This record gives sequence, structure tokens and C-alpha cells, in this order.
Amino acid sequence: MAASLFTSNFKNILIMQSGGRITKNTFLYFTGKLLLLFLIVFVLDFAIGQVMRYYFYKQECGRQYRAIYALDKTKADVLIFGSSTAYHHYKPPIIAARLKETCYNVGSPGQGVLFDYALLKSVLKRYTPRLIILDVNLREFKYSKDSYDKLSFLLPFYKEHEEIRPIVDLKSSLEKYKLWSSIYAFNSSFLIIAGGNSSYYKKRYTDVDGYKPLTRVWDKPMEDWDLYEYQFDTVKINMFKVFVDDCRKAGTRLLIVCSPKYIIFHEKEVSIAMIEKIARDKKVDYLDFVNDTTFTNHREYFDDAGHLNTQGSEFFTNLIVDKLDSLKLH
Repeated sequence: MAASLFTSNFKNILIMQSGGRITKNTFLYFTGKLLLLFLIVFVLDFAIGQVMRYYFYKQECGRQYRAIYALDKTKADVLIFGSSTAYHHYKPPIIAARLKETCYNVGSPGQGVLFDYALLKSVLKRYTPRLIILDVNLREFKYSKDSYDKLSFLLPFYKEHEEIRPIVDLKSSLEKYKLWSSIYAFNSSFLIIAGGNSSYYKKRYTDVDGYKPLTRVWDKPMEDWDLYEYQFDTVKINMFKVFVDDCRKAGTRLLIVCSPKYIIFHEKEVSIAMIEKIARDKKVDYLDFVNDTTFTNHREYFDDAGHLNTQGSEFFTNLIVDKLDSLKLH
């Protein structure tokens, strides 16, 4: 239908331009013009895409730089996976000093198990970490279209990392075709890439081995949450189980942790209950700090209701290392 409409319109243009009849020369002229236009678009797309890719991999700070380092470079003995709670709660220099091993934090704010598993696939393709700490969140298994849309963050890695393609394709069955365009992978990243290449951004947004400290002290009362049920995402649940299985197959020890919150919960959150069951069934060590008075009695440990500040994260990181000893994960 669309093809016949295009052909009809094209013929009409030729007729109008040639005074009512199409000659062979007229047809060849306009066909040549059309092919030239396609060639110009292709060359521009390819050239701009290659420039963007060059500066993408030249970044020295920021979220994209940390993803590049996680997928392509780190060989740390201990890796921290998770979302913003991983990013802000685990201080690698403390873990490295106490365990006498290298440590890097690959946590990525706003992401979840889909992103974590893509990261794991790339890491295990290159090497085997001794230990992975996976920090999980409330509503980890809630179905949300947004969590699939966020996989666009991985588009720049699609061509070079064949192992993550099935996960990125969950965003849309059309992604592989859209990526025929060299620019598409960087569509929403122009400003981020510019920032990641700037000395100003590097000075202002530095992290410590992937960890970003938060400096505020929370000054609001304890929050009190009533939990609710929601639609489970079976893809996320299955991916979480495979994450656990792949760590075991690779010989990587795994610790699953639910970080502290300055919130009181009156019942077990349903995703956390599911994670607890999976950990129990698969005989994986799991630590739950929700409602833990070690933290809920200390508002000064928090930056906001969901995140620890510098003081809290240092205390928490040391506590995790203590737990590693007691769990014989060290």
C-alpha cells in the first residue's frame, strides 16, 4: 500500500515536471536525484554516528563512562551491582582495604535487574569476579514499560556486545533495525557525551571507583509506608533467577542485599518477599536491612528516606564486610 502510494506520487511529480508526459531521460534524472539524496543521508548518518561513537568512548567521567568501564575494562575481584542504592551505599576503597582485593561499583541509578543482567553477561564473558554483591530494591519485579525503555542506555554497546543484544531487544523488536542508523544509538546522548569529555564535568562529578557519596543529612521525620500489590513481571523474575544461576556456573560467589531505608514498613514488600524465597531456594546468601533499627534509629545516616549519606554509607560498607566474614564469603 505504502509502496504503491509512493510510486504513484513519484509518477505524478515526474508528469508535472515534464509537462504531462514521462520521458526516459526525465525518469533517470529524478531517480538519480533520489539516489543521491539517499546517499547523502547515509553518508551523513554514518559520519556523525562515527564521530559520536569516538567521543562516547573518550569519556572520562559520568554514567556512560562507568558503563563503558564496567562492560569493557574492569577486572576487579569484587563488583557491586544494583541501582542508586548500590551507587551511593557501597564504598569500594573500604572493601578493597579490608579484603585486600580490588573492588569496583557498577551500580547505575534508575536501572534494575534487566540492566544488571546485561552487565553481568558482559563481565562474565571477559573474566570471573570472585564476589558479586547485588543490591536489590523494593518493587524490583514490578512490571513497568519504563524499565524496558531505560534499556536504551545500552544501545551504544549493541554492535560490539553481542551477548547483551537479546536483553536490549526486549525494549522493542525494532531496535535491531533502528540501529542500522549509526546516529540512533546516541540520539539522546549528545549533551551527556559532551559533559563526559569536559574537564569541568570531570571535576564536578567525580566518583570513587564507581561510588558516589551523598552529603546531606536528612532532617525529616521517619516515613511510614503502607505497601501495595502490583503486577509481577515474569521476565524480570526469570532474569533474576538466571543472574543467580550464571554466577554459580561461573564460580562467582554472590551476596544479595536489600539496603536500609529511613522508612518503616508494616509488612514484607512483595518483590522483596519473592527475592528472599529465590535466595532461600537457590541457597544464596541474602541480607535484608529494611526496618533494621541499626539504621532507622539513626536519621543522621541518611541523605533522604531512601539513600544513605557519606557517614551512613561508610558505616554500612564496613558492616557488609563484617557480614562477609561471618558468611564465609571472604
